[in-house]
Amino acid sequence: MIALVDRLLTRSMLAVWRAQHAPRAYFLYGSLCNVNHLHSKSAVHKRRVKSRKGQDTMRHRTDSKASEKDPSAKDRHPKKSTKSSECTNTLNSSDIEPESTKSPSPTRHEPASPQKPHVSRPTSLLHGDEAKRARIVRIEQHEKEKDLRQSFGRLTASDVQVVPVRPLREMKVAKLSHGLDRVLFNPGIHWLRDHRTGIYNFDPHLRRVLDVDLFDYSALPPYLTSSRDQELLDITKKQEKKYCGSTSSMTGLLSHCYYLLSRWKEPELRGFSSSFQDMPTGFSEGAKLPASIMLRYQPGGFYAIDADKKSDGEQDNTNYVLTSLGKSLEKFLTATPNEYAMYERVNSWKLTKEQRNQPEAYHYAETSKLLMRSQLDCQDPRLPNRTFDLKTRATVSIRNDRANYPEGSGYQIRFAMGQWESFEREYWDMVRAAFLKYNFQVRIGHMDGIFVAYHNTAEIFGFQYISLEEMNLRLFGSNEMGDQAYHMSLGLLERILDAATDHLPEETLSITLETRSGANSMSFIVESTASAKIMQFDVHVDRYLNGAFVRGPVDFTACHKDSNEAAWEDIMQGRYAQQLGDVRWHVDYCITPRLDFSEEKVRANLQDIRARQRLMRTMCIPNVDMLNEREAHRIDVLSKKKGALQRFLLERENGSAIGMPLAPGQQTTRQLIRRKGYLDLEKNGCQAPGTAIRWLRFPDATTKRIRELSQQGHERARKETNKQAIPTVYQPL
Repeated sequence: MIALVDRLLTRSMLAVWRAQHAPRAYFLYGSLCNVNHLHSKSAVHKRRVKSRKGQDTMRHRTDSKASEKDPSAKDRHPKKSTKSSECTNTLNSSDIEPESTKSPSPTRHEPASPQKPHVSRPTSLLHGDEAKRARIVRIEQHEKEKDLRQSFGRLTASDVQVVPVRPLREMKVAKLSHGLDRVLFNPGIHWLRDHRTGIYNFDPHLRRVLDVDLFDYSALPPYLTSSRDQELLDITKKQEKKYCGSTSSMTGLLSHCYYLLSRWKEPELRGFSSSFQDMPTGFSEGAKLPASIMLRYQPGGFYAIDADKKSDGEQDNTNYVLTSLGKSLEKFLTATPNEYAMYERVNSWKLTKEQRNQPEAYHYAETSKLLMRSQLDCQDPRLPNRTFDLKTRATVSIRNDRANYPEGSGYQIRFAMGQWESFEREYWDMVRAAFLKYNFQVRIGHMDGIFVAYHNTAEIFGFQYISLEEMNLRLFGSNEMGDQAYHMSLGLLERILDAATDHLPEETLSITLETRSGANSMSFIVESTASAKIMQFDVHVDRYLNGAFVRGPVDFTACHKDSNEAAWEDIMQGRYAQQLGDVRWHVDYCITPRLDFSEEKVRANLQDIRARQRLMRTMCIPNVDMLNEREAHRIDVLSKKKGALQRFLLERENGSAIGMPLAPGQQTTRQLIRRKGYLDLEKNGCQAPGTAIRWLRFPDATTKRIRELSQQGHERARKETNKQAIPTVYQPL
């Protein structure tokens, strides 16, 4: 009786404490559960083990009887080992990997369910017989089934050597202008303009972004795909490589290889403010999209890898604003104001042929079969690796609501931290959506890191330099795992391309590759452009750390001597890596052609992938009035320079400056020019090419919030313009 009273009193006191301290307690729990989830789940695990004891006993009896009748039953239903493995975390039944070497056929895509709080899967290391039972790839079995034309073996990081290749010409790499180089050597965010005081930390002219269509992109060297880059093809032939590709065509493939190799290890998102505790974790939906390439057969007997951006049947202009502004701002950050002004549409006619045809600078590297090309954006001799990448990161208002970019230009970055209007939000999204791609790009180019300019379509807010080491810690938890992940991803990609070309040799191939979210296998579909033959392959891997079988995501912290997961501070400072020693990561892989799939089934699976790819091109109906207003402004500016408006109209209608897809109700450039009467236009002029875009009339809650903040930002900008304050630049006293 006394014990019962004590229990009731304890529950009452706990309820009062929760009412007073729940928010803070929840935040502390959310911060600590990832740091050491073994301790947070240990009590629950003990209760589960106790409750399942009887079930396990009954299961063992059943399995024993079954094994007497069928010896293979013992392998199908193995007895759970009571032997504790080294560095073993708590396991759930959902983390048990299937033993079958065949994956289930892809299912039709269904709309995503509402976002639920995410719980990362634990990592455990298995040894001995327990590891043998859990593995999927049985190399000894595959050696007896060579008639299935499987490709299998063992892959380690040391199997893949990446060696720089001397270019055929001297490369001239640009440098940062406007005193921005000091950002390279001062960690953290650098505000262009202090929002509270209005004081500029850099040249005030950096704030304003030129309208996306007032820059003449034809004045820049054209982007060359791998199959059109004669210099790359010559080097590939000279080095006797089987494949060649650029960073833009390869990073999607490498990302999916990494998802498979690591079993979807999530990026490190600890250390952010409490505003993000209920936000989705893991990689973004855009980062997980299937990757499609064209593997073009060349006369020299090798293949060039081109990104297949039109694989879903839509024109590639839904990202026009993002990609075009990237080119414009890269020039903006590396040129003087006078030099940059020459590339505006009103002045570009003054550029000489030599200025227009300046070749891009590249870095080349090779593996045993692959030659890689990486564009070099910028350099500084004081950095350890000299060169670095320029990244112009548009705000969430532009990325998530691309068609509504004139209205989205009102969204501002006003705070350091917080879920909205902050640098922290942009960094959070970048880790989830772009860091893996950036990491591979930097590694292929043997660069030091990335220089990030945060902006919308109207102004720049600040800058940040992110080193390769910082990206490694966020993505992998250590530089060691990052190095091995890069080499193993390249090795797996080579073997995937070999499997495709061995079955369909000397043909141009369309390849679509995907590791489904959370899946333990990869599928890729290969289709010949000439013969229309189509095949599907499945890729399975077993992962090992220091010889122990890895169940769950690959995490080097599982090999930590003292705890299952290192403290966050130790990870970010690199201290825990000193305690690890050398971690040996290898995988056993098997690439299996699905000969049991009919051509109709493979094509149905491909159509399912195409449907999911198209989802990312779906856009919300924008503020059409602001779109028409923005286009009218461009016409007004261009009309002041002879010939500029006519050239712009021609490029609009022939597709070289097609711009974003026309939204329902949006007027064409020709219609607006005719209304203003600037040019004597024929009644029946050329029409801009149409684009098959799916428009969503109703934005979701996130889009509504973004548009609300954008409208508020426009109102603040109007008030600031009316003040007409003289810009003040920070000067040390």
